[in-house]
Amino acid sequence: KLCEKVIIQHIQSIYSSHEIIGEESSGSNQYILTDKPTWVLDPIDGTTNFVHKLSLSCVIVAFVLNKEVCVGVVYDPISDEMFWAIKGRGAFLQRFASSSSGDDATSTTNNLPIPIHVSSTKSISKALIATDPGYSRDVTEVTEYLAVQRELLLRNVRNIRTIGSTGLNMAYVSCGRLDASFEEGSWETNRGPKIWDIAAGSLLVLEAGGVTRDLNQSALPTDVPLDLLQRSNFCAATTGLAEEIMDCIKSGRLSKNTQD
Repeated sequence: KLCEKVIIQHIQSIYSSHEIIGEESSGSNQYILTDKPTWVLDPIDGTTNFVHKLSLSCVIVAFVLNKEVCVGVVYDPISDEMFWAIKGRGAFLQRFASSSSGDDATSTTNNLPIPIHVSSTKSISKALIATDPGYSRDVTEVTEYLAVQRELLLRNVRNIRTIGSTGLNMAYVSCGRLDASFEEGSWETNRGPKIWDIAAGSLLVLEAGGVTRDLNQSALPTDVPLDLLQRSNFCAATTGLAEEIMDCIKSGRLSKNTQD
């Protein structure tokens, strides 16, 4: 709460009339997104990692106008990496800590921002995918999650990661470290990411050349982009990969329903 308070105070000192949607201040309530200038923030994304002293958490800030994300920032204070994007101007990575890596997605010169881009991966067999089971341990939802994982494995996914931070998942997709990331959820089941988890990342992925999809659509695969007011996350490097993964999710759901 203190971290969020510091960010809010700074924003309000400059933009006193702007709306703010924060994880700590909004809590479990269903928020309302208007056309007004709105800041959306998560002071610590990857809270469980943070509590357990795993070096995988970040600060997420997004600026939304007319319900569209105009600016997105994901900052990893541990690696000192800042992923950011401005609508129509591309996505970038700025690393302030020294690095000897020669990888374009992780190295910088004089701390200058470098353009980032998603990978060119088009098939599951070559994809590194991040998923997350969330916090629900309801038997029906666990069964559905495992059914989808089973489909991915049976279709020879290269590998699966559970990083535990939606912000980092989406940032890593935007720079090619991951090829896709998804997490299912809904308001009805009260599970899945919320707007402060996905707003900034959605812009990062799009500006880096990737795609987002709305898993709350009844028919999958779909080309409907991520809905900020829903409780799911899906992003991928390419349309082809997105369709393959969504077909796995569809099959997993059908498999779960058959078991029921």
